[in-house]
Amino acid sequence: MDNTNFRLACGLYEQVELWSMRRTAVRIVFDNNGISKEVKGIITDVYVKNKVEFIQVDTNLNIQTSTISGIEVEVNI
Repeated sequence: MDNTNFRLACGLYEQVELWSMRRTAVRIVFDNNGISKEVKGIITDVYVKNKVEFIQVDTNLNIQTSTISGIEVEVNI
């Protein structure tokens, strides 16, 4: 799949930005080379690099948004 033009839907992008501004703990499930991974943390940035959109988490992990299968508020971090 060509991910160079993938972008978060507007509503989800706004929610992600809000969680980032409020420093809300989230749980992100994403695909890493065919393996489902999960990270818990605080979103520190949403950015585009070389036409690919990423979410950065406070664990210094940069997740390509096209690999995300789920994102939700984490109540127990």
